[in-house]
Amino acid sequence: MQVYKAIKYIRLSYTDDKTVESDSVANQRRLIDDYIARHPEIEVVAEKIDDGYSGGLFQRPAFRRMMDDAKRGKMNCIIVKDFSRFGRDYLETGNYLERIFPLLGIRFISVNDQFDSEDCMGMTGGMSIALKNIINSMYSRDLSKKVKSAMETRAARGEYMGALMPYGYLKNPENVHQLLPDEEAAEIVRMIFTMAAKGKKKPEIARFLNGQGTPTCMEHFQAMGLKRKSHREKEKKLWTITTIGDMLKNEVYLGRTIWNKTRQAAAGSRRRIKNDRSEWIIIEGTHEPLVTQELFDMANANAFTHKKKNVPTGRKAQPILICPYCGRRLTLTSWGNAYRCGQAAISGIAECKTIHVDKEQLENTVLSCTRIMASMVAAEASGKKKEWSQTAAIEEKIKMLGAEGKRLSSRKLRLYEDYRSGNITKEQYLKKCESAASRILEIENSIPELKDEVIQIKEQMQHIEERGAELESLLSLETFDKDKLVTVIGSVQVYNEERIEIVWKMDDGFFSKVLGEKEVVALQ
Repeated sequence: MQVYKAIKYIRLSYTDDKTVESDSVANQRRLIDDYIARHPEIEVVAEKIDDGYSGGLFQRPAFRRMMDDAKRGKMNCIIVKDFSRFGRDYLETGNYLERIFPLLGIRFISVNDQFDSEDCMGMTGGMSIALKNIINSMYSRDLSKKVKSAMETRAARGEYMGALMPYGYLKNPENVHQLLPDEEAAEIVRMIFTMAAKGKKKPEIARFLNGQGTPTCMEHFQAMGLKRKSHREKEKKLWTITTIGDMLKNEVYLGRTIWNKTRQAAAGSRRRIKNDRSEWIIIEGTHEPLVTQELFDMANANAFTHKKKNVPTGRKAQPILICPYCGRRLTLTSWGNAYRCGQAAISGIAECKTIHVDKEQLENTVLSCTRIMASMVAAEASGKKKEWSQTAAIEEKIKMLGAEGKRLSSRKLRLYEDYRSGNITKEQYLKKCESAASRILEIENSIPELKDEVIQIKEQMQHIEERGAELESLLSLETFDKDKLVTVIGSVQVYNEERIEIVWKMDDGFFSKVLGEKEVVALQ
């Protein structure tokens, strides 16, 4: 009996009513467990749960991890409550069931649909699956429209529908759709508007707040115990011009609730595009304002020129040249001949102002180090290729072991014939049989290990071949091409004219042995 290594997959959408027992995680798990109990050939190796993810998209964290396990051969069976839990996009679901799973040798079971890919034969089963998936897809779209309509209705009543509250407010513990002033943060908001109204520019306001050590919005929320985190978050938190600008434009501080400022770019897309102001839902007086209309208008009139700035290409921040003191990117000076910390004017950190490094000198040093690195890695890769090219010897050993196993199997048959004919005693027969069986078992265990070793070596060889062209381009690199440099450089920490630290990307096994993580370089 073949034993299937199975993963239980459970999904609960954020739109699902979690009070409905039939859709709950516990019920899905119980239903799947009952099925497994009736099928002894199924052995559960893991459980994957996507809680709060739409079935219309397949970019779910637990789903991706499950597919990674499938590709690595860690399991060969997936069990779900029904097709809708797996996915509501009928085209993508069909692609998995008809192409991907058969290719990977995955058995797929949908308990409530009484579907088992091992038993599904002919067109009837395929038509049934397609029909159910189309219905699931239609249901998903209809549900999305209903949820959007319900949220628009609640927004029109003045209820705050945002998942996160704006800085300066708290959510009412008795009604999460109502905002209450957060007095500590509200004072900072009023101060920012007042400074702007008095003619202070956004950089001046940011510099003042950083100089005073005022906790940033993120630090304030984290101090409250809220799990706020941004993918752009830096180790050193700073008030920035962008943060100040967004705050000054936010009409929530006038006591208004605004909904429908953006819309989904396309069905299934996470990209949002802005709606015209005429399409916004604006409700006045839904919560206590932090500033007056007069103060708001005056602050915005002074803070924004409404003239689009054209930043020269050369002065844009470089993605790998970093200020080590504030963690922000370096930009070129107005003359374009030196790099400086782009946030020096507002960070409030004295060391940020000390960074002023000659452009040509810095770029040439980074290029020189990169070429040296590429040369060292290429040499190491060449040595590894020679070392790994010995796969022929391993493959020959596999053939020899296979031949030896066949000989020993034949020998066992001859031993039995010798015993039956009386040429050897029973004790001799048992002893020689045990010796042959032991060696056969040893061979059977060795061959798969050697085959795995050959596969790994060939994969490593292929990886080196793929990196070869990249290394060649780095060896001949003459210009500061950031798109090529970021393939091997994590960051260049620029301290001053005499010291930089290059942090290399560590994506190869031999790479770390050659270079280590950081290289400290003196600019000459």
